[in-house]
Amino acid sequence: MCTTRTVTGWVAALLALVATWTSAPAAGGSTTGTPFLWEGRHGTSRLSLFGTIHVPDARVLDLAPAVRAAFARADRVVTEIPLDTSSQATMAAALLLPDGQRLRAIIGEARFARLEARVGATVTPRAPHVAPLLVGMLDRLKPWAAMAQLATLEYLPDLLEGRVSLDAQLYADAQAAGKQVGGLETIAEQAGAFEAFSVAEQAALLDAALRQLESPGEGPTSASLVQWYLDGDGDRLAAALATSPGDEALARKFEAEVLIARNHRMADRIDALRRQAPGETLFVAVGALHLVGRDNLPQRLEALGYDITRVGR
Repeated sequence: MCTTRTVTGWVAALLALVATWTSAPAAGGSTTGTPFLWEGRHGTSRLSLFGTIHVPDARVLDLAPAVRAAFARADRVVTEIPLDTSSQATMAAALLLPDGQRLRAIIGEARFARLEARVGATVTPRAPHVAPLLVGMLDRLKPWAAMAQLATLEYLPDLLEGRVSLDAQLYADAQAAGKQVGGLETIAEQAGAFEAFSVAEQAALLDAALRQLESPGEGPTSASLVQWYLDGDGDRLAAALATSPGDEALARKFEAEVLIARNHRMADRIDALRRQAPGETLFVAVGALHLVGRDNLPQRLEALGYDITRVGR
């Protein structure tokens, strides 16, 4: 799956479509292609599996009719992790280095200066008062968390203004509608997918993300990733994933820890919910890259006995 090419959209694709962070400029309009929506059955249980991109983008938040219908009929709505206020505070704490440690000391002053420059270039035009505060915040983050935050920079002003990502909006709407809600993973499990990488490996991934931002044109932009998502183009998203940051072993490890292992865990948790509540209609929302590529979540569910197909295909 992975090729030994130089840095392209690999890191950005992962962060955009499998974790809880990403970036792309907000814009009007609506989805134009087939949504990342699968429908499945197992006995009397019904499942809707929806692939998300974790951004507060007006186009992304404008759900396709089939997705709205699937959400409306669901008894329970489940996201990757619980997205209540308490859980989000716990996630924020999981991103931080232990007291007394600083990111600049771990990754080196030169790399941290590049990170600071990228923050300034991206955030200052829209929120000049925020950039200095953000640099101080980044210095407290673990390397993998700083890498993730790079992908949110363009959206930071939107988030500070109270806009929410697609996943958070679905979770809040489910709560408002009186549906049962929950997460397929604990916060410790999701963070653990990144903690599986050594500090040196995390620094290498952060460096790869910086190099991509510093060299536009070497791979798909965050805006193009969002457009492919809106187009429902799973092939192009999978192709963006199938490029590595020049370290094939690290790319294989990223795929194994961040995608495949979590796909297996999520499939098992979905099936456990089915067994706990036979006949329940379940709506599951996870990052779209969990639904494409090798050993993906629909394939794992099919192996567990689900009859599952993509809507509109």
